[in-house]
Amino acid sequence: MALFGVIPWSLFVDACRLLSVCLFLITSLSLNWYSFLSIIALLISLYILDRNSYNTASEKPLQFPGKNPYKGKKRVKDEEKISPETKEKFVEQILDLVLYDVENCAALRNFDIIQQNTHCTFAKRAMLWGSRDYDTSMSLEQNVMRSLPALTKLLIVGDSLHLDGFLIELPGSQFGATVEEFGQGVRRVLKCISDHDPISFHCMNKSYLGKVGWSFEYGGVPIFVTTFAPCYPENHSRYAFGSENSYILLQPMYSFAIHDIGDDTPLTNWDEPKTVRDKIRCAYKENNRGYYIRDTVVYPAAHDVVKPLKEGPGHVIEWWMDPSVEEGHGEESGQSDSDSEDSESVFDETEPIAIDKKTD
Repeated sequence: MALFGVIPWSLFVDACRLLSVCLFLITSLSLNWYSFLSIIALLISLYILDRNSYNTASEKPLQFPGKNPYKGKKRVKDEEKISPETKEKFVEQILDLVLYDVENCAALRNFDIIQQNTHCTFAKRAMLWGSRDYDTSMSLEQNVMRSLPALTKLLIVGDSLHLDGFLIELPGSQFGATVEEFGQGVRRVLKCISDHDPISFHCMNKSYLGKVGWSFEYGGVPIFVTTFAPCYPENHSRYAFGSENSYILLQPMYSFAIHDIGDDTPLTNWDEPKTVRDKIRCAYKENNRGYYIRDTVVYPAAHDVVKPLKEGPGHVIEWWMDPSVEEGHGEESGQSDSDSEDSESVFDETEPIAIDKKTD
């Protein structure tokens, strides 16, 4: 420790002792008050001032009372040797560093107007987690990465907790003015998630994306993707009810089983709706937001991720196409849609379908 932050304490003590000896030698030639005081100063410097008395605990070597508990123990690299209690402790501490309040975030608060006004039977009571607040100083992909740990956790515990989905919010000013602009935002979000798939399936890299057999997956969990944006008009099924931002809702397929949606069908009982699908379709139609229902249940799931402004045969938004790679995509296409079908999700008209998965 330094005296006054400048002179080391040990040096100060040595200086005092040397000075006391010199004074004693000078004053000891005659007996007077000066010689008496010099003797007292010498004794104090020798027996009271301790060179190590101001050492802090950090300057002292690590000591163990009794036997050193680490002595004789070999280093172990196998994680199986770590106790379950220790594993649980460090897992919780790591999660606290990367997670946030997924049930009380701006994404869910802003999405509430859509959740409360959409015509799906289960929407109002759906249990969702939301993404981190969007940081405009970061790229879209960087924002997605900040929410990826929470999405990963939801897909692990969601079926046990009966969670219905994970909501990602995008600023409408950047990704919501047009359907094409929104579609490119959706592509980048799903591509980023796919690129970090923990089982390396990377569904967004499949050659059959946009065709029958493809579905979005992460961590081995099939996910149904529903989207909403301010670019859709009031009479559209993806209408955002005045919200300024755009939304991507990732619904694990088990959510549909929890709500007992049932099997897909192109048939609808419009006069006396009995099934969940019948009631959802009728509710949308009655509120002037009816949607195109095809005559088959076999269709490319990607066609309904980002819907065109005008629905019907031949109208498809090829949102999965990267315009920087191949020009002319990402806009409404004249591609035939005769092999497609709409579906009902927990939030809008869309339904999960039976997928005959292809291999790349």
